[in-house]
Amino acid sequence: MLRRHFLTLVSAVTIAAVIPLAATAATPEDQLVIATNMSSMRGLDPHELNQLEAAEVVANLYERLIVLPADKINEPQPGLAESWTISPDGKTFTFKIRAGVTFHSGNALTAKDVEWSLRRLVKLGLAPSTDLRQWGFSADNVDSLIRATDAQTVEIETPEVWNADLILLSLASFSTSILDSAFLADKDKDGDLGREFLQTADAGSGPYSLKTWRANELLIAEAFADYSQGAPAMRRVILRHLPESSAQRLQIEAGDVDVATRLSSTDLAALEASGGVQIQKTPGFGFYYLALNQKDEILSNPKVREAFRYLIDYDGLANTVMKYYGIKQQSIIPAALPGALGENPYKLDVEKAKQLLAEAGYPDGFSKVYYATPVTPEFEVAQSLQANAAKAGIKLDLQAGDHIGKFRERAFEIFSARSGERLPDPHAVLASYATNANNTDEAKLTGLLAWRTAWDVPKDLQDMVLAAAHETDRTKRNALYAKINKAYLTSSPPLVTSFQRTDAKAVRNDVNGYIGHSTWLTRWDTVTKGD
Repeated sequence: MLRRHFLTLVSAVTIAAVIPLAATAATPEDQLVIATNMSSMRGLDPHELNQLEAAEVVANLYERLIVLPADKINEPQPGLAESWTISPDGKTFTFKIRAGVTFHSGNALTAKDVEWSLRRLVKLGLAPSTDLRQWGFSADNVDSLIRATDAQTVEIETPEVWNADLILLSLASFSTSILDSAFLADKDKDGDLGREFLQTADAGSGPYSLKTWRANELLIAEAFADYSQGAPAMRRVILRHLPESSAQRLQIEAGDVDVATRLSSTDLAALEASGGVQIQKTPGFGFYYLALNQKDEILSNPKVREAFRYLIDYDGLANTVMKYYGIKQQSIIPAALPGALGENPYKLDVEKAKQLLAEAGYPDGFSKVYYATPVTPEFEVAQSLQANAAKAGIKLDLQAGDHIGKFRERAFEIFSARSGERLPDPHAVLASYATNANNTDEAKLTGLLAWRTAWDVPKDLQDMVLAAAHETDRTKRNALYAKINKAYLTSSPPLVTSFQRTDAKAVRNDVNGYIGHSTWLTRWDTVTKGD
């Protein structure tokens, strides 16, 4: 049932109407051209990046031990590891590495490359290292806990017993990509383990190798003829930097690009109506959220927090600006994951919000500064909230701009944005939204939304999140997540979720096999062209 549910979501594409696009130029039959925004693509080291567009590139330059098919997101499949076993105590995972895999350099991929790569991820300690560090791996212990026992065998030992699925799913993340250790041996610069080199080069074994990358202009990847799973049908994949939505729309209508990303709702609607394309809406494991700083005396009042729940126009937004970018959801576990609820008990109710504000001691409302990102759909959502809040007596000074730094420093009053967890398990979201082991400023747990919001999360809620991550019995774990989900919903949290994130793309109808992936691992080697 879970898999069918998610497959329905993943395949929830809106097929365009019957009027075809005008017959114009078309991209070559053996090339895939993707229009994207490269502004945030700062490098291609898989152990450093943490951004959707770059992750898609890395997903095709490198391979990982585990594969998560887009239509079976909860079922780890063999990748570089052809098989694996788990020790009786649940702590040691033994992987048999597939024979006959070669890197783009021509070097054979062995267990030593796996050992070196995963150790490198942990030792660099950059943002993606959380995928392993959260399970107890550190620079001090990783050399003893991740070890190649022979040319085709790797053992990964966790310091504690965790639910095995969490470990396997983490090893499918782009962050755990396997690198060519022999090729990178002479690329080290001042102990950076090849980090500078890999900003603009690749050392992978994936279906494509990096040919050209000119920042904020163009990226070209060439098919790897010796790819272990067979050469891809698309001989070349080209990413073009087109930051403007209107420019992407014109290019895909003209046939100059095959895929358009980061389009505005207006342009998506126009393309949907014009025909010749399909609009893919891929569910992600994150939310559009409203953060209320708990250092603020007014915003820390539970009744004030609850009042904001009634100032969001869920249905109105769902039918307009969020049509392509989100699925209405007020609970904290993403749809199709264990413990997900089908409940959305809140609706826009200004009178109810006024009542709660009066009970909190603020019958005349109050004024706060509201930081929001000036992009679609975040800004439109913020404007809607501002208008509804005014009706309840709350004056929000809406300031558009890049305020994420202030949010990370807890130097804000109200902030809204969207999150983008990659691990297809409830723990990924709950760890960020519902755990905060140290709420002091000095702790600087900036990776956690709860810490950024200065929320001293109730201990019983945090204990349940940790217990679920350790629980090895699937039935018990699922029941615990359902309990956590309801507890979060009824706690009037300062992190108010309204829509589960979806990532929308326009794909021309003659492009087959380009399937958006919820963990940012969209593949190019599955693509063919033809009506």
